[in-house]
Formats: sequence, C-alpha cells, structure tokens
Amino acid sequence: MSDVTDLIFAFVSGGGLLALSIGAFGVLDAYNKRGLGERRVDWLIGLYALGVVANIVAYVMVDRWYIAAPLALMLWPAERALDKRGTFKRRTAKVNAVTGR
Repeated sequence: MSDVTDLIFAFVSGGGLLALSIGAFGVLDAYNKRGLGERRVDWLIGLYALGVVANIVAYVMVDRWYIAAPLALMLWPAERALDKRGTFKRRTAKVNAVTGR
C-alpha cells in the first residue's frame, strides 16, 4: 500500500473510533433508560453509528473486508438503543390528524 492510502486509512479509522467511543455513551444511556426526553441521546447514538460506518469504510478501502464484515454487526446495538428509546414508533394520533383518518 502507498503512504497516502495509509494516511487516509489512519484519518478515517481514527475519526471513526473517536466518534464510536463518544457515541457509545448514548447507546448506554438508551439501554439504561436515562435521558428519556433528551435529543442529545439520539445524536450520540447517531454518532456511534457514524463511527462504525467510518471504520467499515476505512477497512474496505484497504482491502480488509474480512475485518469490516464483523464490524457491521456493531450497528445492531444502535438499532436496539433507538428501539428502546421509541424513536421509530409511529405516532398514529399525528398521522391521523394529518391524513384525516
């Protein structure tokens, strides 16, 4: 590999690891049901997912897909955290008011 590729990998993977470790606090808050009404937790969970995706992209970029494939499983806790927070629940009262049903 060239030096430029190594440098790009280091920046993307390093930024991804930083985002992942900061965002993990939001995943923990959601699992422990802390900060229920705070939007901060949703942003932290999104930061965690962005960090995981950045690491996947970095490893695929240097032809290490066999390391990137198991990293994709790290997105599952983010989805469960958003489910525990009720982020994806459909609000039927608002939908019915808009659609007239």
